[in-house]
Amino acid sequence: MENKFSNLLFKYIRIYFTLIEPYPFLTRVPLKFNIGLGESKMKLTKKLATVMLMTLLFTACADNGKVDKSEADNNLYLGLLQSTNLQSQINGQIEIKGTYYQSGCSAGACNSAPGTNTVSIQSNLGTTTGYLYVDYVNGAGTSTYRVNAEIVEYNNTEKVLYYKPKNSANISAFIWTITASNEILICDVFNGKPTLAETKTDLESRKASGTVYTTNPKAAGCNGGFAFNLLTKAF
Repeated sequence: MENKFSNLLFKYIRIYFTLIEPYPFLTRVPLKFNIGLGESKMKLTKKLATVMLMTLLFTACADNGKVDKSEADNNLYLGLLQSTNLQSQINGQIEIKGTYYQSGCSAGACNSAPGTNTVSIQSNLGTTTGYLYVDYVNGAGTSTYRVNAEIVEYNNTEKVLYYKPKNSANISAFIWTITASNEILICDVFNGKPTLAETKTDLESRKASGTVYTTNPKAAGCNGGFAFNLLTKAF
């Protein structure tokens, strides 16, 4: 801004001498003789010079708040990049995130009415971690068993999460499948191992032996002859 006013001052000086100097008698003749046409020209000249200076000042002030185009383009790029990264993180959350009622399945069919057990699955934005909370409730409405666990890793492509309960050092696998009608079916493998690598190896071994599979989840495939469970959105 300081450089702009310096330039404006220089321009004003040039304008003043350009407009005033052609009429030296206007500035050098005593005031009482500075009448008539000469006086009118001097006033007009000074007014014109003042108007031009004000115009330049207003232009400088108006331009002072503007952002350079290259800077604006860079800010736009950074904004779009941040928006893209955020959207990518949102899209990368665990696909079965939410709170559900759990009901059982057997012989190729699942209970149509939501069960009393609740399952909450959440993921942390920008990571492949989260938490798993399961509350098993009996017919009398009493909690009989709870799982309060940290999700140490999940994979939407393989449809598996690995969790470690708060009161345990072991890590277990929890798998899911989504049917053509968008039903979410889950299986807690309960294969607790001391490390994530051991749990993954054990899960692959169970898949290879045919103990865990998703080809007919409403009938079997969850640790052998057990069917998967159906999740229904609680809200």
